[in-house]
Amino acid sequence: MPTTQEIPTTSPVGRGLPRVDGPLKVSGKAQYASDFHFPGLLYAVPVEATIASGKVVKLDTAAAEKMPGVRAIFHRQNIGKIFRSTQGQGFEGICEERRPPFEDDVVRYYGQYVALAVADTFETAKAAADAVRATYFQGQAGRRKPTSSPTTIPTSL
Repeated sequence: MPTTQEIPTTSPVGRGLPRVDGPLKVSGKAQYASDFHFPGLLYAVPVEATIASGKVVKLDTAAAEKMPGVRAIFHRQNIGKIFRSTQGQGFEGICEERRPPFEDDVVRYYGQYVALAVADTFETAKAAADAVRATYFQGQAGRRKPTSSPTTIPTSL
């Protein structure tokens, strides 16, 4: 009994195929979106929840806001109301999550955005996002009286 299967000579499997962008990429001459820098361009990095279920009790953004080059740290208390996408025919694929970011303080999943750092450079935005500290009540999302005490957990580990 044969253990391998013959591949037709017209199959692309196992053969090298020319790529239009191949020579540019292997020579280092390809340009990517991050290679373009426009006047006034800002960078944003999200601050993600480090718990899977609970509630944000406090966000300490003071250190991040004082960093040179940081333009803003957006979160639920300072961003204002965000448009909620509608459900209906033709709108099925527009938004995977019907709850807009920063709508409330409930953490429903690990990695949920709880804040957004905006800065002049990507590196500064990342450093600012890392400097934001969140205090959580851990427990079931939406629970009225959490059983655990507040815990301060760094937003990035």
